[in-house]
Amino acid sequence: MVIKNETEYERASERADEIFGAKKGTPEEKELQDLLKALKAYEDDFVKMLKDNE
Repeated sequence: MVIKNETEYERASERADEIFGAKKGTPEEKELQDLLKALKAYEDDFVKMLKDNE
């Protein structure tokens, strides 16, 4: 999963909030892990872009 823009970021963040308490071993827990990885990657790229523009 790759987040490409702010709209996708917001949707992924909202979905992660919805399933935050997912039980271990469920499809929702796997989805949550994928969402969190994608959110972090997007945030890291955003911070890198900001630093590159300084």
